[in-house]
Amino acid sequence: MDARGAGIVVQPQLTSLLREHHAPALRVTSCLVRRYLDPAGGNGRVQPAPQEFTSWEAIYLTLRAAFPNDRYHMGAAVSDIVPEASRVCALIEGRDPVANDVLIAADGANSSLRRRFLPAVAPRYAGYVAWRGTLDEWIAPSRLVSSFDNAFTFCEARSGGHMLAYFIPGDEAATEPGRRRINWVWYIGAGEPELARYLTDKEGRRHHASLVQGSASAALIGEICDLAEREVHPIFTELVAATSDPFVQTIVDVIVPQTVFGRVMLLGDAAFVVRPHTAGATAKAAHDAWVLGRNLARARGNIDAGLKAAESLQLEYGNELTSYGIALGGRWANLRAGKKTPGGAA
Repeated sequence: MDARGAGIVVQPQLTSLLREHHAPALRVTSCLVRRYLDPAGGNGRVQPAPQEFTSWEAIYLTLRAAFPNDRYHMGAAVSDIVPEASRVCALIEGRDPVANDVLIAADGANSSLRRRFLPAVAPRYAGYVAWRGTLDEWIAPSRLVSSFDNAFTFCEARSGGHMLAYFIPGDEAATEPGRRRINWVWYIGAGEPELARYLTDKEGRRHHASLVQGSASAALIGEICDLAEREVHPIFTELVAATSDPFVQTIVDVIVPQTVFGRVMLLGDAAFVVRPHTAGATAKAAHDAWVLGRNLARARGNIDAGLKAAESLQLEYGNELTSYGIALGGRWANLRAGKKTPGGAA
């Protein structure tokens, strides 16, 4: 749990929530500019754009430091939930059941509780995937470090899609030069033949939505390296080639009509799943948590009213962010068709 995922663009919804609850300072990296490269090469163009970045691990460690150890149970799998009149009971494997006023279902993009309460809601594949990778600064060639340092770097690919890179905290959320990581993301169109290859691991097993770090075959990694040579700026080609264990996630949209079911509430990716271009999935989870806490407090014991008020704000924000992500993906589709439209945000 403490070292998964890759880079995250820091948004104010997250930092405000952490400050409000007196969490330790989030470890971040930063840059001063955005750099836009052409696949043919060259130094590209630069514009001022200060930005902070972090990692899943850094956020996890910050949240854990603000949460009581005796209330956090690793490996405690919830096997079922039992709604009651004004409470909900969670059945936990190998432990006593836990009953309380509210159950917050924050079980991720493939949420089993979303499937339980909204069986008709299914992820809609957007037609492309995100290849991702990280490279520890201490093993990266100096040319890569100097090229990507202090910048949020983008490059359109020749056949459509785009690639981006920035520095994030390294192991144990370290942000000192030499201990950071270069994080990259490459959006690539994938029909069924490509998707089948991208989601087949080195043991020959086909996965549903992602291929986790360390499971890609040498042949598949070689295919991506060869594709980079044809599609993106040489510095990105070098970055892909230097990454030993890239991984892939399919890009999907999940839109839900409601998030509250009695005393159960879906939160974060268990509710809406938005496209990474928005750089807003973590911010959305923080927003969900903030509106839930604020409206339960305002309801003064009327929990059902507090949940419904939070749901209204959550649905509004989730629908807006999902639409924004789809619009950014539409710009990417225009690029695939050969139209010179600016690429997505992140």
